[in-house]
Amino acid sequence: MKISFHKETYEARILDPSEGFEEKKLVVEVRTDPFTGAKARILKHRWRLPKGSFDQSIISKSKQKCPFCPENIEKMTPKFPSDIVAEGRINHGQSTVIPNAFPYSRYNGVIIVSKDHFLSLDRFSPEILYDGFQASLLYINQIRQFDDKVAYASVNWNYMPSAGGGIIHPHWQIVVDNKPTRFHERLLSQSLKYHMAEGRNYWADLISLEKEKKVRYAFQVGKVVFIAAYAPRGMLGEVIAIFERARTLDEVGQDGWRDFSRGLSEVLACLHGMGIDSLNMALITNLDNAGHFWAQARIIARASVPPLGTSDVNYFEKVHEEIIAVISPEELAERLRLACAGNLK
Repeated sequence: MKISFHKETYEARILDPSEGFEEKKLVVEVRTDPFTGAKARILKHRWRLPKGSFDQSIISKSKQKCPFCPENIEKMTPKFPSDIVAEGRINHGQSTVIPNAFPYSRYNGVIIVSKDHFLSLDRFSPEILYDGFQASLLYINQIRQFDDKVAYASVNWNYMPSAGGGIIHPHWQIVVDNKPTRFHERLLSQSLKYHMAEGRNYWADLISLEKEKKVRYAFQVGKVVFIAAYAPRGMLGEVIAIFERARTLDEVGQDGWRDFSRGLSEVLACLHGMGIDSLNMALITNLDNAGHFWAQARIIARASVPPLGTSDVNYFEKVHEEIIAVISPEELAERLRLACAGNLK
């Protein structure tokens, strides 16, 4: 069950009107994730950097009745029942934790991570991110005290409308449950399968292999390793941040959160430099020990395609369960390395 990166390459031929109907060959690369079996189609001939920033008029209009702005939180956001959170809400630094008014699970908190109504991705400093993660931990641990059957937790982020964000003001959703999500469960089962077959940890082997190949490895901050996913789950790629040897949430530790906050800030700034200010993120962790799985985050850049504002998700993703990506993981990793070279030592 050795890690092997499998891909197939095809050529599509067209007569191109922009070149006098001369024959043109377009390369399609079909990759299979060595761990999950998921497929991605790399179409580098479609890659164009997004142009322009988000519509400022929409940002200003959304601020007028934003429930997450500091002056509105007290009167416009719900509170937790007193038996879960005695004070009704959790405040930590710039962050405030409230219950989700439209919950996805039994325990679903919302972390308002900034007092600013909008932040471009290059403005999410390590301090802002770390403060938000500390607030997230306070909520998760509060739920653990209330319900000793919960075993899984995730920190989830839809930033901006093109990523499914219903409110522009920066916020995360925390899901705490006694059962994993489908993707989390797949990561757990595949990690165990690899461990049983090889007697080793898949994530340790993946990190070692990617560092050796030096094509999708981006950088490392402390014990957190950032790599570009071989078969990304987003049109603009996917970054995986792996917490080395952190089998549970508790084993991440304060240093781990600082490391991740610093590295994530660099990733966000790099995406902003590519013209991207929208993303999905999920940080997935176990509350109980599973030695074969390490806590990790998945960061997927999102964008609407000009000039019509077309979604970056189409029938291949929604129906055929294959991702269309327009930037190769190797190019994304190179951009991350270059962007971070001057800041990370």
